[in-house]
Parts: sequence; C-alpha cells; structure tokens
Amino acid sequence: MKTYLLAIASLIFVASCNNAAKNKVEGTDAQAAASGTGAELTVDPSASSIHWVGSKVGGSHHGTIGIKSGSLAVNGEEVASGSFVIDMNAIVDEDLTEAKMNEMLVNHLKSEDFFDVAKYPESTFTITKVEALATPNDSVNYTVSGNLKLKDVEKNISFGAKVTKEGELYKAVTVPFTIDRTQWNVKYGSKTLFANLKENIVNDNIELQITVVAKAAQ
Repeated sequence: MKTYLLAIASLIFVASCNNAAKNKVEGTDAQAAASGTGAELTVDPSASSIHWVGSKVGGSHHGTIGIKSGSLAVNGEEVASGSFVIDMNAIVDEDLTEAKMNEMLVNHLKSEDFFDVAKYPESTFTITKVEALATPNDSVNYTVSGNLKLKDVEKNISFGAKVTKEGELYKAVTVPFTIDRTQWNVKYGSKTLFANLKENIVNDNIELQITVVAKAAQ
C-alpha cells in the first residue's frame, strides 16, 4: 500500500507514456512582449483555466490550474497584446476520488520536487505575437506565441488557438499542446536527467490546453 501511495504521489503534469505527445512545442528564448493597443478587456478567472494531463509508468491523471487575472487589448476580433497570471496554488486533480490520495498528489505537485509553489506562487504568460491563419478551420484560426514563465525560467512557446467573439465576450481555446517540463527546471523523475529510476520514471512532457475568457473592462 505504501509503495502504491508513493507511486501515485509522484505523478506530474505530463503527456501519455506512449510517447504520442500532442503538438509538441519547444521553449525558446523569451521575446519582447507584443505592444499592440486596442480596447481593453479583463480576463474572467471564473471562466478561464488551464487543463493538464499527467502520467508516468502505469497510470495517468488530469485536472486544472486556475488563472488568477489578466488583460487583453483587442481591435475588432484581433488580439493585439495581453497577458495573464496563473495561480499555482489552484492546482486541482479531477480524477482521484479518494480525498487523501487526491490531496497527496496535489501537495506533491506543489512541493519543491516540482513547482515549489511556496516560493513561486504565480506563473505568467505574456503574448508576444498573434498571427491569423491563412486557412483557418473549426479548431484553429490563430497561432499564438508568448513567454511562459514557470518557477525562475521564462521561455517563448507557440501553439494554435481558436479565438471567437460572442457579444461582449472574447474566448480563446488552444489546441492541446505539449512542452518539456525540464526546460522550466521541473526535473523530478526525469529519465533524461537521472539514471536508474525504474518504475519511478516520469515523462518529461506536459500536455496543456488553455481556455481564456475576457470581457470589456469595467
């Protein structure tokens, strides 16, 4: 039982162990923030979140991370600039129904082994570029690039997103995409960095999907 609980506690935000990482993106050097101006929108934290999928050898989990605040500048339906703050204390697991095991997993993710939430309670994403696709589809009409800051590391990533306007609300939903957590100094259980981990290997990939809803600033 003890071994089982330790195995559950060591799971992290990673893509499936079959190595079929969805839309893998590489973190590159941070870029200058987009400076476009327009109508100011405020991100609605209650309607915005980041969905994560996690697994290691023998199991997987999924859940959300809260978005604390943010703002966007828009021209018509075009997003010109913006950023949002990720609340690392709002990590939630959605599949473990046993309360104690759920708490163990979440607390481990918040610990120094992983995201060290006591030291880094917030992460950020700052838009550096938004480009309309020449041939949009039902899932993607823009490519969004931005600086993702986790812990003490800031790197630029790009991914597809569907940006829509419904009345006074703007909604952006990214495609599921995958990053390598070790690029942001989240190293626990990485087979790339550590030898002889056996069944304690944790995949380096993190699968994320971001939903941001914003409305006119009051």
